[in-house]
Amino acid sequence: MKIPEIKVPDIVGKIRESDKLNLKRIERSDSAEKIYESKLLLISVFAIMLYIFVAWLLIKFSSSEPLNLLDIIKGSLGSVFALFFAVIILDTINARNNKRKRKRDERRAVVRHNKIIQPVIDMYLVRKNMVITLNDKTIKKFQVKSVFTIKDMKDMYGPSELISDVGKSKIEVYSFYQDKLHDMFTHLVEDVDFNTYSDLCDAAMNYINATSYGASALEAVIGYQNSMTGTKSMRSVVLNMIRDEPENGKFIDAPAALKNVYLVHQLIKDQEAALEKYLELIKDILRENEKEMGKDLLSESDYE
Repeated sequence: MKIPEIKVPDIVGKIRESDKLNLKRIERSDSAEKIYESKLLLISVFAIMLYIFVAWLLIKFSSSEPLNLLDIIKGSLGSVFALFFAVIILDTINARNNKRKRKRDERRAVVRHNKIIQPVIDMYLVRKNMVITLNDKTIKKFQVKSVFTIKDMKDMYGPSELISDVGKSKIEVYSFYQDKLHDMFTHLVEDVDFNTYSDLCDAAMNYINATSYGASALEAVIGYQNSMTGTKSMRSVVLNMIRDEPENGKFIDAPAALKNVYLVHQLIKDQEAALEKYLELIKDILRENEKEMGKDLLSESDYE
């Protein structure tokens, strides 16, 4: 069955506007800092010129040999130009060092957060893949991107196959770990000033956004397993709807209860896309950090 692309309103628009305002504030702050540094450089050069001129005057009055004003100016200008270029070179070197330091600090902060995020990603992937895999098929535990339909989700109310999840359904433990990963990515975005690795921030925000606007549909689908409709359990009604849904079924034509399953399907697809991008980017960042630290920080992963 071909699952349609479901256009869901962006309920985090205000967050994005806030991010834009924060970015503008950062840009204004950086601009003000550059202006201040330029003024400081000019003041330093002017002070150096003044000190050199005074030094030449002292030499004139203390020397037995006559020195005219033109000699003083020529000597001062030569020294000033030499010092001026020296200051510019030192300032350029200092600016580059500061930029490299900011990038290094940002990278180390990302790596530090990733050490906490990585295990949660692993736990999320296992639970996500249980939800979208039928009982008679082998679960690809660490597969990031998947091809599946809502018919592949008909066993989502079955018990989790992991001992640590005993007594809970697949959809419940998936919900728990997707929320946990949401919190981890939120801490990453809030704690790190992304100036160099903005693409990683975008990937994390894409996961956060997908999880946020899919929360209501997921909550409804989980609620079906314990609710009733007349004399029938809502869980059995929804499962029958999934089984009876035609291969070319569409979200718009589906019953209200089944629409939430379609939305959860779309939620998982969006999370997968965001997570795939994050893992691709974090691998490059870890490689950069590995070169600088001289350590092997890239773990052998089974991601597909």
